Amino acid sequence: MKKLFFTLLLIASQWTYANESIIDKNTLPVEEKAFIDAISRFNKEEILKALGEPMSKEDIKMKSSEEIVASVWRYHHINTAENGTYYPTTELDFLDEFVETVVFQNNNGDSASNPSQTYKIQKP
Repeated sequence: MKKLFFTLLLIASQWTYANESIIDKNTLPVEEKAFIDAISRFNKEEILKALGEPMSKEDIKMKSSEEIVASVWRYHHINTAENGTYYPTTELDFLDEFVETVVFQNNNGDSASNPSQTYKIQKP
């Protein structure tokens, strides 16, 4: 009976591991909605592995402790709109280690003269 239980446990653990590896952490989809679904599962380190260093990065620190509590990372030409055109800028807004908001901008991250598309990440 113990062998049967162990065998079932072993089979179930491989199936669970296989489902976790469906999303390749080294690549992210470029289409905006698929990107949002995928990016919500990554922390900063995993995003750096997948996308590399951002074009610009701003850290927001606590005045009293200098602890980084939020960050804004901007990447250029990594996501497409529904019509297939690339957004000039994708902004990832972090609270602690995870993305809180994704903003797709129709400009190079300068003043918001062009409209942008903002999505709040839904946490599971």
